[in-house]
Amino acid sequence: MKFLIYQIIIHALIILAPIKFSFRGLKQPDYFKFLFERFGIYQLKRIKHKKIIWFHCVSVGETKAIDSLLKKIVPLYNNYDFLITHTTPTGRDVKLMNSNRIHRAYLCLDSWFFNQCFLNFFSPKVAFFLETEIWPGMLHALNKRNIPALLINARLSNKSLGKYLRFKSFSQEVLSRFNLIVAQSEEDKQNFNQLTNKEILVYKNLKFNQLVPTLSKLEKNQLLTQLGLRNKKVISLISSRDGEEDLFLDAMKNFLKNKEYALLIVPRHPQRFQEVKNLIQKKDYSFNEMSSNLKRMPSTSVVIGDTMGEVYKYISLSDLIFIGGSFKDYGSHSPIESILLKKPVVIGPSTFNFKSIINHGLKGKVFLQIRPEQIGETIKKFFKEKNTAEFKKNIKAFLKENQQDEDKLIKLISKYF
Repeated sequence: MKFLIYQIIIHALIILAPIKFSFRGLKQPDYFKFLFERFGIYQLKRIKHKKIIWFHCVSVGETKAIDSLLKKIVPLYNNYDFLITHTTPTGRDVKLMNSNRIHRAYLCLDSWFFNQCFLNFFSPKVAFFLETEIWPGMLHALNKRNIPALLINARLSNKSLGKYLRFKSFSQEVLSRFNLIVAQSEEDKQNFNQLTNKEILVYKNLKFNQLVPTLSKLEKNQLLTQLGLRNKKVISLISSRDGEEDLFLDAMKNFLKNKEYALLIVPRHPQRFQEVKNLIQKKDYSFNEMSSNLKRMPSTSVVIGDTMGEVYKYISLSDLIFIGGSFKDYGSHSPIESILLKKPVVIGPSTFNFKSIINHGLKGKVFLQIRPEQIGETIKKFFKEKNTAEFKKNIKAFLKENQQDEDKLIKLISKYF
């Protein structure tokens, strides 16, 4: 009965789906691409009748989390093709290992009919859902066909838990459909335990094993020169959200008057690039853009990182990283890429999306947490009291501890292939 009610609600919402995708497409035109896949219509003919292992990775973070995993699994299983599905264009645009056995698509809306179309076309041997991707309709369809479904690298914040607890009986039923749940921390396990009696395993976060590109010293110096940042102390706001750019531009006003400093802003969502540029102009700062043709640009106080899939470049150029989403109440974005590139990281007070990682990093002294009003004094103190040796020691130990479970996870999930 609960599933029937859920499906009635889903089908009522599907009527509004074209409006939703049209609205998003106006801000981000890539939403108009492959629109038919959202409704269970697929044209990946070269994957038809192949043996499929399926990973669902909603967006950028989840997709990056499986890159290292795929690099190990794909060569081991030559008789399988691998389907990676997404729900956002930015997730679909994330580069993965180059293989003609890896295929990308959007996951259809969670309708009974669309799910049947999806499964009839792909017929996966096993389905892996990443992090918090819990699709009741698809899980029901997979169970009906006896296709194993696993939730891996699973996380469940206190905020999300509160939402699921409102429908605890339904949540219990949905989670019971997973053959296996592997959480990324003890805190996540405890939250899942409030919703299900299933055994929850805990393995370290897969994102610590992602392969982050690095810039050579020559590439870094060339890019700094092209962006007008050469010989400057570069402070970066990575994955910024609405309201945070304004906060940092004001907090760093005195620093930006000083030609020794520069602020690099990387908005989280591409549809906000122009909005952020307008804000910078309104505050009368000179700025350069990564999307320009990168001829040598004049020295500047602000740079906007307005390209997708190049966050590693922005992090590599930085002396000090502030993590966006944590200085307004968005729950923070992932600090993992910054840590993998061994950069000092500062986080604001809002951390509910990555609470476990951030608390662990604070204990390991690889992150610093501050209030918004402390931004200026933190920058001043950092460049005055750098302790590089201690930081390198702490980050080495932190990464070693968090990169140890990937091979164990591969061995575990391989039982389902």
